[in-house]
Amino acid sequence: MSSTTLFVQAIIFILGILTGAAALSMRRRAPGTGGHGKLQVGASSVAGRGVFATKPIGEGEIIERCPVLEVTDRDVGGELLNYVFYGNSEQSRLVVMGYGMLFNHSFEPNVAYWLEESQTGPVLVLYAKRAVAKGEELFYDYGKEWWETRQQAAGVPGGTASA
Repeated sequence: MSSTTLFVQAIIFILGILTGAAALSMRRRAPGTGGHGKLQVGASSVAGRGVFATKPIGEGEIIERCPVLEVTDRDVGGELLNYVFYGNSEQSRLVVMGYGMLFNHSFEPNVAYWLEESQTGPVLVLYAKRAVAKGEELFYDYGKEWWETRQQAAGVPGGTASA
């Protein structure tokens, strides 16, 4: 791995830590600001950590607006591969700041998202596809390409997703 790639990965890691600290600080000062008053990280029955609703969320309601750091596929490796989104080009990857990075996968998601541009850069906007109950874990669909790349890396013939 090149020194540039290691440097970019270190920067991404540090930004993730700073974003988490900022989210906790915002939550302490102003619950409900920026969507974080609606969310809590906890143990997931699906995989490790997950994000849960701390109060009911209505269908179509914006859950969180996550700043995004856009990097190339060469800048991302190791465990971080499991936490990035695909960008607008084949080589582009999106490192999502905030709780949005910790949502687990479901083929029947209760959350969807869109990417929008802001004055300060790209933002991933997460919204409820349906009403979400207090205490319910939030999920989005990682998409076919996400599963195919992991199965190809594991040597599964054809690289097709299996449920």
